[in-house]
Amino acid sequence: MKLKKGKTYSALFLSDVHYLLDKRIKNHRHKELFTFLDYLRKRKIQFETVCLVGDMIENWFFDGVGRLRKGKKRFAKLFDRLDAIAARGGRKIFVVGNHDTTSFTMTLDRSIEARLLERGYEICERAESTHWTAIHGHQGQYNRVNWFFSILILRILHGLGQWSPRFFAFSERFYNERLNRHDPTTLADKLAFYRRLSRVAHPGDRVLIAGHTHDFLCIPELNIINTGDWVESRTFVVQQGRRFTGLRMSGRKEFNVEFRLSVTPGAKSEPPASGSIQS
Repeated sequence: MKLKKGKTYSALFLSDVHYLLDKRIKNHRHKELFTFLDYLRKRKIQFETVCLVGDMIENWFFDGVGRLRKGKKRFAKLFDRLDAIAARGGRKIFVVGNHDTTSFTMTLDRSIEARLLERGYEICERAESTHWTAIHGHQGQYNRVNWFFSILILRILHGLGQWSPRFFAFSERFYNERLNRHDPTTLADKLAFYRRLSRVAHPGDRVLIAGHTHDFLCIPELNIINTGDWVESRTFVVQQGRRFTGLRMSGRKEFNVEFRLSVTPGAKSEPPASGSIQS
């Protein structure tokens, strides 16, 4: 699919960039993300809404927020590009994901929040428009109580990791094996997770757009889309009117259509006993 030069689309949805991963982590697609955003800017492709669907910043194992706080250039490197593709007078939304914060109250660092507000971003846990509802998706795994205890343990492990490289490896392994709430893998588990997420989000007849699990998928029966990630998948979702298109960057100027979902006015999505996933 070609994104038309000079065209303004209804919305762009991106999630799970995990910006400012520690230099020890090599397997991410941030260079390709910058190439993609520069491609959109040069072709004057814009979006009435730019919706960042969570986990844009990596702040769990590595102090990405601390580095953004100290260096305005690092912050601008990503957000200048995002601002450039946002249509004038449109919406820019930052949905807070679990990796964006280590706050016990699920709130962003104040300095990062201030910079986003200066740029005109709406900061929220949930965003809505006529045809869609966007949440990050960790709400299907964490409530306020288990979030508090996860962050408490995470802070302890993070402190150990900063003290010694050996503790860094131990902390990450311990958290992933013992504490991390593992994402669903089987078809049945995924359907159960997204049914639960739909009950939490109450999207009504809107398309529910989420991230979190890094699965690039569409579940038509549930009216749910997951935007994938920019750590491995290089995926995003474009809305034009009532149609949502899931795209994967396959080359510098090449994008493959992975799925399409159109909103039917007045239709109510009912969780089926079984279902299909497009990915």
